[in-house]
Amino acid sequence: MTKSLHRLLLITCLLGLTGCLQHVTHQGNVLDPNKVFQIWEGDSKFHVETLLGQPVLKDTLHPNRALYVEDYKNPDTGESYTRGIEITYDEALRVTHIRRFGFDEP
Repeated sequence: MTKSLHRLLLITCLLGLTGCLQHVTHQGNVLDPNKVFQIWEGDSKFHVETLLGQPVLKDTLHPNRALYVEDYKNPDTGESYTRGIEITYDEALRVTHIRRFGFDEP
């Protein structure tokens, strides 16, 4: 009986500790800076979406513009960050303009 009680107590403690772990919470796209800085003017939309996936925002008023945004909170510091990349395509679906924000230049 006491072995069963000890096992139950141990399992309860371990399960209680798993709820204490903090994880980085992401909203929107998860952006890898190495991939973001592989995009250049002249690249195809296919190349961009292969690297970054689908954009978080597709504007019906501006169909040739894609916006990738990542919001996350660092559990260690409590700081919130926003970073992203806005890409404009021409009629041939080639990148004509890139605006990156929230990233350190490589």
